[in-house]
Amino acid sequence: MIEEEILILKEISYKENDKILHALSRTRGKIQIISKGSKKSSSHLMNASQSFAYSKCTLNVSKDMYILTSAKLLDNFYNLNNNINAYYNACYILELISYVAQENEVDSRVFDMTVSVISHLSNFKNEHDKLTAAYELKLAAMLGYKPDFLHCLHCGSSINDKVKFSITEGGVFCSKCVNFGNGINVTYNEILIMDKILKSKFENIGFIEVPKTIMNLIRKFLFYYIGKDNFTTLKLL
Repeated sequence: MIEEEILILKEISYKENDKILHALSRTRGKIQIISKGSKKSSSHLMNASQSFAYSKCTLNVSKDMYILTSAKLLDNFYNLNNNINAYYNACYILELISYVAQENEVDSRVFDMTVSVISHLSNFKNEHDKLTAAYELKLAAMLGYKPDFLHCLHCGSSINDKVKFSITEGGVFCSKCVNFGNGINVTYNEILIMDKILKSKFENIGFIEVPKTIMNLIRKFLFYYIGKDNFTTLKLL
């Protein structure tokens, strides 16, 4: 028997009254849990067995999957239901992290960041697209693809002018070295914006002016490195 913090990524009906839960756990990566009787309205597991539920729970370890025995709901991010854009962005983040996270591959920073961004999405009245872009860039960095926005990939000099940003090479080429790599033209200010997003907390993202082109560039960067771009929930957005 173990205690664990979990975030429910997906719920699947199983038998008459049970659910199989796909969850991100704080110390065990992505796990599958069976929640017995949780479809009953009288079940003490019902609230903790729904998508977006963030709980501290007790799990029994079985051969095939974990068994949920008790749970204390910490947050269900109910405010997401009051803003359709926030809800769809949060759904996309669940789908994204479900694809990226691996079983038994632990990074508590990714867990904490995912819970944090969903909390901010549920509490912000707007700026949801910017929050999601910040999550995507920070996630790429945590997965080992952190770009250096402030130094040229070729000569190492500090960036102080317009550059080319190379998705495939994971960084920028200064104006003197643009011929050494393929990339997308970006202004010095846009480079500073991406660097600021990477280094800022979610609560401060709303104060940063982020052009739609930069949000799209961040998404292309992440998708290139995770090898997937056809997320179902993006069609809703």
